[in-house]
Amino acid sequence: MPGDRVSGEKGFAIHRMPEKLRLWIVLLVSVGLAGCVSFGAATLDRDRLDFTQAVSNSWKQQILLNIVKMRYADTPIFVDVGQIVSSYSLVSSVQAGTTVYPNLDRPTSSLRNFLNFGAQGQYTDRPTITYVPLTGSQFIQTLMTPIPPIRLFELIESGWPADQLFSAAVQTVNGLTNSRGGAQIRSADPGFAKVVRSLKRIQSSGAMSLRISVDKERKDEGLVMYFATRNVSPQIQAELEQLKRLLGLNPEKREFSIMYGVVPPGRDDVIALHTRSVFQLLYELATFVQVPPEHERERRAYPHLPDSPDGQDVLPPLVNILSGPSKPADAFVNVHYNDRWYWIENRDLDSKGLFSFLLIMLTLTDSGQRAQSTFLSIQANQ
Repeated sequence: MPGDRVSGEKGFAIHRMPEKLRLWIVLLVSVGLAGCVSFGAATLDRDRLDFTQAVSNSWKQQILLNIVKMRYADTPIFVDVGQIVSSYSLVSSVQAGTTVYPNLDRPTSSLRNFLNFGAQGQYTDRPTITYVPLTGSQFIQTLMTPIPPIRLFELIESGWPADQLFSAAVQTVNGLTNSRGGAQIRSADPGFAKVVRSLKRIQSSGAMSLRISVDKERKDEGLVMYFATRNVSPQIQAELEQLKRLLGLNPEKREFSIMYGVVPPGRDDVIALHTRSVFQLLYELATFVQVPPEHERERRAYPHLPDSPDGQDVLPPLVNILSGPSKPADAFVNVHYNDRWYWIENRDLDSKGLFSFLLIMLTLTDSGQRAQSTFLSIQANQ
């Protein structure tokens, strides 16, 4: 019937929508699945490297700042990074809707079929960092404990330069004294500098080695230094003889025990050392901070090491810490203190290596036991 035909032509145009809706449904499902994918694993590489770099830079700056402060007799403060907890959250929502108007076969009609689509999301990164001030027993254990001689010689055995280790970490060896800075400033004994240089040459030749000795009665371990005599050049043999003479060792022996303290009476087979603590080493490094001459004259800062007499064997500076009124362009580490910049040049390998050694010393003196102390937690990116 004609009425039936007209009724069929003027019905709702729903038959045109399913194909379009299927495309949008696929799109919305894809977006939803993408939001469900874990993003924590994707941030691991980035965050781990970023936090490692940040902790390293802050550690170097803290050490340099405390060295500079000690040159000016200021109070050093040490704060350790106790814990880093980084949390993430991702909130997302998707909205979609469609409106279908009846097809009235009127080209001039303003009614059209259309689809509404909207999406929103929020990403939050809130790392929480815990800072622990080094105080009390923890300060004493980490910064005031002397480096065990056995650990020092193990570093030498692993290839670390013997001259740098002895110059930095040893105060006396068999009665020969290293330099002192600060209020008790004095130059090193000439014999100490000769011992350090001989050790370096002997180490480079491979004529020096170490072994562990076990005392069955006391049930503890000790360290023995062994000097080779075969296949040794005349120059190294002369260095060995000079080293034994300077340290008062038996020239006929090749093995010598390593110990902390002073040489026991009547012993000529012992190398006894007084090693420095990390705090003492920082105190000595402060002597090499470059300060304006007027600061020394006005007694704002401790004086620098005195010049050695002509011809006397002296050791090079442990570190070169420069200063100036403006921030350096290329520095390994720099800090600002009292309206002046202090830094270590990026091309100064010896000074940079000493900072790496400081980190090793802190590790060697830290037993890993943390005493209860005050701590501060800061949530970043608020």
